[in-house]
Amino acid sequence: MIRFVTFNVRHGLAEGAAEPDPDAVAAVVGALGADVLALQELDVRVPRSGSTDQLAMAVDAAPGRTGHFAKTLDMHGGDYGIGLVVRGRIEDLQEYSLQGPGELRKAIIARVHLDPTAEYPEPLPFTVAATHLQNDRRVARAQLVELLGVLAERPGPQVLLGDLNISPFTVDGVCMELAWDAVANAATFPARSPRTQIDWVVTRGFDLVAAVVPDIRVSDHRPVVVELTPTAD
Repeated sequence: MIRFVTFNVRHGLAEGAAEPDPDAVAAVVGALGADVLALQELDVRVPRSGSTDQLAMAVDAAPGRTGHFAKTLDMHGGDYGIGLVVRGRIEDLQEYSLQGPGELRKAIIARVHLDPTAEYPEPLPFTVAATHLQNDRRVARAQLVELLGVLAERPGPQVLLGDLNISPFTVDGVCMELAWDAVANAATFPARSPRTQIDWVVTRGFDLVAAVVPDIRVSDHRPVVVELTPTAD
C-alpha cells in the first residue's frame, strides 16, 4: 500500500500560538512517513517563520525524499506557497495556475515514480496533483472541477491532495458527477476541535485501505493520512 498525506501547515503556526514552530512541523512530517506528501501554506525564507525553508525541512525530515515548491505569493521578502514531497522521482512536473478571482492558486501536477519496495519491487508510477484552492467556496468548487478535468487527461492512476476549502457535501457531489472517489471523510479544521472537513484526498484508479485524521496540533488544520493500493486492473 501507498501512504498519501495532505497537510495545511500554516507556516508552522499552531492554533492559538504566538509564534510559528517550523521544527515541530518537520518532526510531525517525518513521523507521518508519507510516500507522497502535499503541503499547503509553506514559508520559504520568510522572516515570520525564522527565514527557514519549510519545503527543504519537509524533504529532510524523512530519508529518500525529493520535493518541489510552487510559489503563489511574495511574503515579506520571501516566498509562500505549496509543496509536494515524494519517496521517489518527480517527472513531467507542471505548476498549473488555477482560474478565478482572488489570491493566486496553483496545483503541482506531476508523474511520480515511487522507489521500489518489497510490496512493489518495480518502480510504481502514478499522477499526483497537490493544491490549495481559493477560500471563496464558489470559486473553489469551480477550481476543483477545472483541476479534476486537467488531472483526468494525465496517465492514471491519479490522486488529488490538498486543502480544497469546500465542504463534504460539495466535494462528494463533484466527485460523484465526475466519477472520482473522495476518501477520508473526517473533520480536519480547526485543529483543536475539528468541525468540518476542508482537507481532502480524491482518487481515481486506487482502492482505499485505511484513512485517519490524527490529533496533531502544530497548525490550525489536522493532516489527512490515507493508505491506498492501485486498483487491480
